[in-house]
Amino acid sequence: MGTDYRTVSANSTSPALTEPDRQRTPQHRGPILAIVAGAVAVALSLILVITFAGQSADGGDAGSDAIHAVHGPTTVNNGVPSGYTRDEQGASTAAVNVLQAFDQASQGRVDMNDVRSTMIAADPGAELAREVELGSNRDLSEDVMNTLPAAVHVSSFSPDATQISVWTMTTTQSDLNGTGTVAVSTLWATTDISLVWQDGDWKAQHWSYRQGPRPEDASYPAADSALGGQLTAGYYTFYID
Repeated sequence: MGTDYRTVSANSTSPALTEPDRQRTPQHRGPILAIVAGAVAVALSLILVITFAGQSADGGDAGSDAIHAVHGPTTVNNGVPSGYTRDEQGASTAAVNVLQAFDQASQGRVDMNDVRSTMIAADPGAELAREVELGSNRDLSEDVMNTLPAAVHVSSFSPDATQISVWTMTTTQSDLNGTGTVAVSTLWATTDISLVWQDGDWKAQHWSYRQGPRPEDASYPAADSALGGQLTAGYYTFYID
């Protein structure tokens, strides 16, 4: 457990020196300075070791495209995240990021070709392939569309394949016909995504989308509903620009 620096006061002062202390201080200044210098040298050495170790782990470049999340992603390339752990949490994060990457591609913020090569399996199903096609070759849009995960349920999992349901709220903001009047709308939907482990990462293979349920309709979900099963917890959201 790390040091709790909250107990350290910025106004703390050292006890006043007694007369014997003052008399001894000049005599011991040389050894004390040597000890301090040695401690500084050791600290600098440790910093250099840690820095080079971090660079080696990141392929020699710990740039802005490197992310250090527990279950991934670990890298963002051209606005597309990748690099997830081979467990339920890594697959859940990958599924959510696939949805969000599709939003970015549909707004022309990222290239769907990058999404396709990074996040989609070699043999996608028909519905997923159609979504890829719809989000391709988009011009940059001034409108904003963000999809946020409200709940994630892992229906089945193995180290090679997983089935995940993501209940989301999508918020859009747009200018009405260039009038300067802003309109905001929200949509609740559920997307079932199957992912497979390919080329050392989770890739989306199949996709099924449906609107709903709305929050007022989901208070007491049926036992066979994705919202009635065990939901995945522990999400953080971050921006990529």
